[in-house]
Amino acid sequence: MRRGFPLLLLFLILPAFLNVSAAEKKQKQPKQEKLSALRKNAKTALKNQANQDAARNALLGAIGREGLKNRQKADIYYMAALLEESLNGVENKKAYLKQAFDTARFFNKLCDMYAQLRLCDSVDLAPDDNGRIHPRLQKKTRALRLKHRRNIIGGGKYFLARQGFAPAYPFFDLYSTYRYDEPVDSLLRQAVCLAALTAFHMDNYPGTVKHADEAITYSDSSTSAILLEYKARAYDQMKDSDMWVVTLRRGVREYPEHDFFFVHLADWYHAQREFAEERRLADKLIAATGGRAIHYYAKSKSYLAENNYESCVVYADSSIALQKDYADAYYNKGIAYLNMAIISQENSSKDVNSPQYAADKERTRDLYRKARPCMEMVRRLQPEKEDRWASPLYRIYLNLNLGEEFVEIDRILNAQKK
Repeated sequence: MRRGFPLLLLFLILPAFLNVSAAEKKQKQPKQEKLSALRKNAKTALKNQANQDAARNALLGAIGREGLKNRQKADIYYMAALLEESLNGVENKKAYLKQAFDTARFFNKLCDMYAQLRLCDSVDLAPDDNGRIHPRLQKKTRALRLKHRRNIIGGGKYFLARQGFAPAYPFFDLYSTYRYDEPVDSLLRQAVCLAALTAFHMDNYPGTVKHADEAITYSDSSTSAILLEYKARAYDQMKDSDMWVVTLRRGVREYPEHDFFFVHLADWYHAQREFAEERRLADKLIAATGGRAIHYYAKSKSYLAENNYESCVVYADSSIALQKDYADAYYNKGIAYLNMAIISQENSSKDVNSPQYAADKERTRDLYRKARPCMEMVRRLQPEKEDRWASPLYRIYLNLNLGEEFVEIDRILNAQKK
């Protein structure tokens, strides 16, 4: 019985101990400062141009309080924006007095101010429970935004020149997207294009997509083609294959001279084994541009995939006629002749006494002879790509009884195995 007494006593004491601890914890929690006091401190900070950071942080810390209305939130965000502007003014005053000042801080405070103004508008323009909108601060936020608008794009250019794409992007993004009925001007055109370009180069692919279309409307055709290419690349990086293909088709339609769209769309059709579509695409581009080597090469490639070797050779020749050093076209032509030679060899008469034997053998050798200069040209143009030309040349030299050439290729292939 005595052994159970301490345990019983512990159970009796523990609830009381827990209650005391909870009470002490409750008493230690600091009392929330009234919103009116926070606003007063903020106004004092603005007047004295001191302690703006602390006043702003205290205000923004109250945003999460329960029961706070949109009207009160809007006031907090607007006051926070004024505090950011005040901090910007401190640096601006130093510059005016030719004192040492922080240029990055000068611009960053404006960027932070814009961010607070946007949050202010987002709650100020939110509908009430009846779906009605009663904006109070829109004129003030607009006036403050326009007052510093040129410095926003200036900040983006400043960071772009010194620190790169990532710190510059928020400025161009804000200038481009945070606006109400402002007329399109040269600065807006610049900002939108720079927003798309900086987003792409900092691997911000959603940002690229966000700005690309508007940037295209403000750009000349050569720049527009590049911007649309960046948009396509962004979709590819985002693994959005549907929009990637849609953008490639748009690019082919609007910028037929910009090969990026054709090359990738043709490759996509090829990967899908839609060879007829690949050729139709090539024919559209031939009609639109007069035809370039890449277009005929695509047709050659599609016919090679379908084992239509004669047509493959025809379009490879068309491609080579336009570009004498087109290694891929020579490769297609060489492989087509090599495959025809192999098929001919397999179907040839095996009866050495038959009159057909000699004719079949000569026909096969002629196909190997036609394949030879094509694959040798591939070797000459791409000497580092041994995997591409060594094996085909091995078979060609073997069947043409070219001893010296065969020995050399055999040595190359053996070296690859080591």
